[in-house]
Parts: sequence; C-alpha cells; structure tokens
Amino acid sequence: MLKRFPVLSALAAQLVTAAVLLALAIIVKRMFGLIVPVPALLLLQGVAAAFLGERLGLAPWWRIINVVLPFAVWGAWVLELPAWVYLVALLGLLAFFWNSADERVPLYLSNTATREALATLLPAQTGVRFLDIGAGLSGTLAHLARMRPDGYFAGVESAPVPALISRLRLMGVANARLIYGDLWRQELASYDVVYCFLSPAPMAEVYRKAKAEMRRGSVLISNSFAVPQVAPDEVYELEDRRRTRLYLYRL
Repeated sequence: MLKRFPVLSALAAQLVTAAVLLALAIIVKRMFGLIVPVPALLLLQGVAAAFLGERLGLAPWWRIINVVLPFAVWGAWVLELPAWVYLVALLGLLAFFWNSADERVPLYLSNTATREALATLLPAQTGVRFLDIGAGLSGTLAHLARMRPDGYFAGVESAPVPALISRLRLMGVANARLIYGDLWRQELASYDVVYCFLSPAPMAEVYRKAKAEMRRGSVLISNSFAVPQVAPDEVYELEDRRRTRLYLYRL
C-alpha cells in the first residue's frame, strides 16, 4: 500500500519522526531542563522524515517536500488559518499533481531541446502515430504536431488542471488530441512511437505494457529514466543544461 501511494509513505515518515522527536524533547527537558527550540525540532523532523521516506521507497524529489512540510504546518498553525484554507490548498495540489499521489509520477515538463530531438527521432513515413503518456501541459504534443502535420499526435494526462490546460492549448491543432484518463488503461498497439517523461517508479511496468501491446518495429522513448535491467537500444544525450538523456527501446 505504501509503495503504491507515496503520499501515505510521506505521511508515515512524518508521523513516526514527530513521535520520536517529541519523546526525545520531553526526555531532554526532564533530564537536563533544556527546551529544544521549535525551529530546531522542525528541521530535525524534516531531515529525519526525508531519510525515513527514502527508506520507504519515496523518490528523491520527496526529500524537499518532507523537509519543508513541518515548517509549513507549523506556520499555518501559528497564523491560525481557517479550516477551508487547508481544503482549498489540498484540492489545488491534487488538481495539479494527481499523478504524484496516485501514479508516483510528478509533473515533469519536456524542454525545447527534447522536443527538437524527438522531432528528429520520429519515423519519416507519412501518418506516423505518436503518443505521450503523461502529457503534462502538452507542449511536446503541440510542438511535434505543428512540425509534422502529416502525423497524428496524442497525449494522456490524468491530472485535471494540466489536462484542461492541454485541451485549451491544442485547440485548433487538427492532428493533436489530449486524452483525459489513466495511462494504464490506454492501449498502445496503434502507435509507432510512445514517449514518456515519468519517474523511475513506473518504468518497469511501462516497459512491460509496451512490450505486450506495441507492434514489432515500434519504439518506446523514455526521457531521463531508463527501464531497470533492460539495456536500451540507443541513448541520446542532449546538449541542454541538464544533459537530458533519451532512452530508446525498439520493440
């Protein structure tokens, strides 16, 4: 359960470290008469929760969230914010980052260098079919669709706000479409190229799905995250600031 829903892992890490540190603070006060400053306790909790969260299988980017979260909660308590503020904040975060909570996939956006590289990697034949699983704001779809008006470009996105932005962005782009839904329910058989910029967590499952559904000769391209224990057929390192790598798997 914790691995399937990383939010639960983060919550568990915070609760465990808070309980341990509270007990230690009480012991220190009773034995030595010392009161540990609140900021120091919050920092210790954040760092300890980040460490424990990593042991529970959380992706590296959760470290920042775990460190910042205790300070955010304390700040909200000090400011005595009304209860509806928490609900609105939670709903807003879920609307943007639903993939992070449910599918272990943060909102990553492909940069211009990646889009240009993908354009060169598309098959030359007319009618090429391209699918972006985890399309985000659909910048990649819009770019490729305009560069290749002879092709068909689709994207899948399950986070409500990015999906809405994508729909608006693709209005007027006749050969591009955004599908709102679960990437695991999207069939891959009809596509020549499937592209993803997800996270390390689902890559083994993505590869198994692609291997089972995609036609012989089609290609799976993963931005930055390789499939574990599967050697890519090609690796393209881009000359951008983060030295992006595209992993190609020919099926």
